Amino acid sequence: MSKAQSLIEQFYQEEQERQAKEATFTPVDISVSSADMAVINTISKRFNKDKGVLVREALSQALIDMFSALEPVERKMLAKEADEQAKSIAAEIAEEQGLDHLEVSGTNWVQQDKLCIKAEKQAAKKEAELAKQTSTQTTNHEAIEEVEEESSALAAESANEEMSQDNSSPFQSDSSEQPEFESEKESETNSIFA
Repeated sequence: MSKAQSLIEQFYQEEQERQAKEATFTPVDISVSSADMAVINTISKRFNKDKGVLVREALSQALIDMFSALEPVERKMLAKEADEQAKSIAAEIAEEQGLDHLEVSGTNWVQQDKLCIKAEKQAAKKEAELAKQTSTQTTNHEAIEEVEEESSALAAESANEEMSQDNSSPFQSDSSEQPEFESEKESETNSIFA
């Protein structure tokens, strides 16, 4: 078989896979604002994408985001219900197409709920670690402030003591100097001229 023939076989296989996948999609008729349609048109034109595929992918991502925002208990209940409905819809499509069975395409919502729970636990753990670090930093900062305040108080006290010593009267004599002064008086009174 030549390379060109194998390429054609590959095209047939891709076409069958695409048709099988598209068979699992359920059409939805929606109306969008002109502004939304304009951005759909420009994005699909820019990336050479089919508008239907673009809208389908955008809607799928938006639904995952909306699902993630649900309360955990409600999300769990709705996930089971959505997965059951997806199986039911796939069975109806398979019957219409004359197929025995059709794989459900798209998001498995029970699995998505588990991913949400895991992400929430990780976020809570990170938040707790951040709070602990912030608390530790605050405690360290407070301790540093206390040490700085004590140091400032001691420096001020020391400065006050130095100022009080400097401000003492220059006419006050030290007690060790008094005996010399008195001894000078005594020597003056014991003078021979007296």
